[in-house]
Amino acid sequence: MKRMLQRFSIRARIIIGSTAVVVVLVLAAGTAVYAQISSIAVSREKAVLHGIAEVYRGIIKEDPAGPFEKPGVDQHVAIIAPDGAVRMDTLPKDLAEHLDELTRPGPALREFRFGETYYVYLDVVDTPQGSWKVLVTRESDIAAGIVSGVSALLWTLFITSAVLFAAGAWAVATAALRPVEHLRRGAERLTLHRGEKGLLPVSGTGDEIDALARTLNGLIEDVRAAGAREQQMVADASHELRNPMAVLRAQLELVDGTDPEADRELLGQARATLNRLIRLAQAMLELSRIEAGSAPEKTPLRVLAEEVTERVDRLRWRLAEPSSELRGEIDLHIGLLTPDATASLDAAGIGHVVDNLVDNALRAAGGEPVHVRVALDQDQDGFELLVSDDGPGFDPLITDRAFERFTRSDTSDYPGGGLGLAIVARVAQLAGGQATISSAPSRGAEVGIRVPVSRPESDRRSPNTHQR
Repeated sequence: MKRMLQRFSIRARIIIGSTAVVVVLVLAAGTAVYAQISSIAVSREKAVLHGIAEVYRGIIKEDPAGPFEKPGVDQHVAIIAPDGAVRMDTLPKDLAEHLDELTRPGPALREFRFGETYYVYLDVVDTPQGSWKVLVTRESDIAAGIVSGVSALLWTLFITSAVLFAAGAWAVATAALRPVEHLRRGAERLTLHRGEKGLLPVSGTGDEIDALARTLNGLIEDVRAAGAREQQMVADASHELRNPMAVLRAQLELVDGTDPEADRELLGQARATLNRLIRLAQAMLELSRIEAGSAPEKTPLRVLAEEVTERVDRLRWRLAEPSSELRGEIDLHIGLLTPDATASLDAAGIGHVVDNLVDNALRAAGGEPVHVRVALDQDQDGFELLVSDDGPGFDPLITDRAFERFTRSDTSDYPGGGLGLAIVARVAQLAGGQATISSAPSRGAEVGIRVPVSRPESDRRSPNTHQR
């Protein structure tokens, strides 16, 4: 039944379903009314027949030997004496042929079907001579006519109400689905004209369909924004990858084997260019995964602190490698008020922040020693992860847009791809926070994120602070 209904339109399903409910209710009500009317008709018939029988009972009591007058029009009576003699019989032929069956002991009022339906009333009159039996009936169409008329009226009301309700349901369903049709046409228009910036029509009524339209418009705007970001990413990537790839190609073409020393220098430059391309591709993939992901689940601050500690230890090992082109030292400070408080940031997210900010601070020094400090602190409103350094700082011309993709200073020799801070800003945004930056030329920079936390009501621990 469910699969059958699914083949119909929503309008048809509404009409069929609502009409079926009304049909069942009206049918149940009509059945109850019919049963009540039938019961009343039978009770009335019994009262009439009993009244007729009472007349003959009185005659039998007073003078059973006397003659019996015939009953009125459409009334039929049979009187059987105690010796079995039929003293009077005006019954219809169908009943007269079954007189023995009619006089058997049983209920006073009985229904018999002999070609037609008859209600027969049997009254037993006890006298000193014995028991007389008085059978009384009327024309069968009197009671049956009443019931039949009521039945016809009920069926007429049933069919009429079903038709009228189906028509009303069609009108209501059509009116209710008209905004849906407007939505469908709006969606069809947007599909045919993909460059069009319009949205689905909103009626402003505040009903469920209006809420659906607003939700779909929000989805459309999100999809458009995602598409715009994707197009921008592709355009920026093609632009950013074109230059280093052209440089790499030119460097490799200059290696001709005639001057080993010059070839060695060119290969070193090509290797550096290739490493830059690899870092840029990795950053683009990382940002793409972060953009495509949803808001992370809540994570306790102690877990985030452990991840920050682990990432800093890895970076320290990297600095200690003899082949590392970076020089400097990294200090770590963690100060948590409530380690079990949670934030909408996972360990991987805060790891991306630490890696990108520390890597930026080390590479911005251009191979010179730099002191980097990583601090994770919590206050009453949230926590803050700050990475500060004593390097050259940011170019004042790009500080305000440092978190935009592929933003780099024209005067800087820093070989980054311009995506590290964009990744940091996106991680903070997904966590419900924001990225911050402050810088002064030749006095270093301080970059970080601030994220709100959900603090346990019962947790009132003392600050957990340590230096590393």
